[in-house]
Amino acid sequence: MAFNGWTIIDMDSHVREDPASMFGDYIDAEYKEKFDRLKLALDQSKEKGTGGQVASSRTAIVAPIISDNPLGDRDGFGLTGREFILLNTSGRRNFGRPNGSELKAIDQSVSWDVKARLRGMDESFIDIDVIYPTHVSSYCALNDVGFESALYRAYHRWIHDFCAQAPDRLKWTLVTNMRDPQETCAEVKRWVEDQTMVGIYMPPNGPDNMLLDDPTLLPVYGLAQELDLPILIHGGTARPPYQPGTFDLQGTWFLQHGLLNPWAGMASMGAIVGGGILERFPKLRVAVVETAAGWLPAILDRFDSHYIMSPGHVPYLKQMPSEVIKNSGQYFHGIDTWESTLEDVVKHVGEDMLLFATDWPHGDTAWPQAVQQVMEWDGLSDTVKQKIFAGNAMRLCPRLQV
Repeated sequence: MAFNGWTIIDMDSHVREDPASMFGDYIDAEYKEKFDRLKLALDQSKEKGTGGQVASSRTAIVAPIISDNPLGDRDGFGLTGREFILLNTSGRRNFGRPNGSELKAIDQSVSWDVKARLRGMDESFIDIDVIYPTHVSSYCALNDVGFESALYRAYHRWIHDFCAQAPDRLKWTLVTNMRDPQETCAEVKRWVEDQTMVGIYMPPNGPDNMLLDDPTLLPVYGLAQELDLPILIHGGTARPPYQPGTFDLQGTWFLQHGLLNPWAGMASMGAIVGGGILERFPKLRVAVVETAAGWLPAILDRFDSHYIMSPGHVPYLKQMPSEVIKNSGQYFHGIDTWESTLEDVVKHVGEDMLLFATDWPHGDTAWPQAVQQVMEWDGLSDTVKQKIFAGNAMRLCPRLQV
């Protein structure tokens, strides 16, 4: 498990949930009939060979979208799937270290088989996984907000039972219903005694372009502060709630996957800081993950200059954005382990903010070499590396303290 005797916490891991096979025993009775119809649609999609997805593909049954077009020739016809790197069973190109050894193929059973998951964690030296769903937050595309909440409740019951099989190593995050914050607060209260639930998951923006400073979300922030739970912001490419740029890039995977998460990270951080959320809730802690970290110094420069330029546009912000980010101790940020600018980022924003994150078992993970990639940075001291691997995560999420 632990690398070099250090604790390693992965602040961004996933399960690839399959509602049709996972949630049936967990759905509320009043929504059982509607869930059965959803399951039938998903099963029929699988039988047709069209994937059985709710969102994120041309053939999704609720929110279809093109996100696989090539640059230079827009007519891709869906022949190159978004997860081609994941489905290569012989191994994966080492995209972050192209001159390095090939990355291993990923066993998809880690999303439902706890023993397989623990083996994968051991192989990559991970002590604790903080788990997010893959597509669950895209249920905001459903018309029935009540059914959306019912599906979140079913997921929470399922992931609780999953993590309960290895509670010291598997932790989960509670999904926010951005259209019903009051129900979210009620769900947080239902699960607050469960120590494997370590934070509240929000997308970088909500349905209909809702930003994270939206007044309807204030009760969630207030409750998170009261219960000492962090807000964990995590996006997804070309799926509801759609991130900035989704419909501007002509369905080209290269641009969408390369740009959307960083854009969303910038927007979510800007809304949280510019909206004065961290100042209005001075004990609230917030993290943004899976958006890369290399852009932090540049965007803080821009936010600072715009604060000076026109403070009237951020009336709840009482100090420079960079001061809030660097000095409040409330903001944390996930890295991509292969980022070549990591040493520079630490120099500009400090060593007490960054979080180790792999995105495993998604295709764009450096698993099982992610820990080694961070260790390669000679310009980072062992003290800094230990903070990135676990120390910062334990300050962000007190329930992770070991």
